[in-house]
Amino acid sequence: MRHEPGVDAPAWVALDPTPWWMPILGTNLVSSTLFPALLAFQLAILFDIPPLWWLPLTIGTAVFFLAATVFAAQLLHPPGYLNPATSTLRAGRAKIPYAEITEARLIPSASKKRRALLLVLRTEQKRRATVLLRDAQQQTLEPGVAALVQDMLQRSNITMPVSPDDPKGRFARFNFPTNITKEEALELVAHPPTPADELPISQI
Repeated sequence: MRHEPGVDAPAWVALDPTPWWMPILGTNLVSSTLFPALLAFQLAILFDIPPLWWLPLTIGTAVFFLAATVFAAQLLHPPGYLNPATSTLRAGRAKIPYAEITEARLIPSASKKRRALLLVLRTEQKRRATVLLRDAQQQTLEPGVAALVQDMLQRSNITMPVSPDDPKGRFARFNFPTNITKEEALELVAHPPTPADELPISQI
């Protein structure tokens, strides 16, 4: 069971112990880094920048956009930590009581053979945190952590969203294709799907 480093480390249990560089593996490196780097190289030639600077500018551009990709991934899906002693979920600086969690989304990675699964939890205030159900190496939550996550989900208020045009939620699955119910979230934590298993969400 991994804990966040720091003074209060023993209280906070990591729900997404993914290394900081892991989002790089799930990105399209051609579009996110190579294209900008190639453009920087072409602009350097166009504006008569000395050849001595071509390589540093190209590499620097690639590194910048790669770092931006990782930062954006962390910003969109901040890793979650939970504190069972205070029944609190934390993502970044936001601390969220379990009862304020109202929405759950299942986000699979693009790779089907090495599919990773993220459970994204959200509040009505749009604060969110992620739980890594299965990583690209097919590792799942440790039993102790999974039990804590299930307790958190049991005490949450997760429901399917309702569209103003569909107040009874008849077409909720169509309007919110990646959302899941509390019961589905609990089942996913108890039995994380393998790459060969069907998911309870719409997949393109």
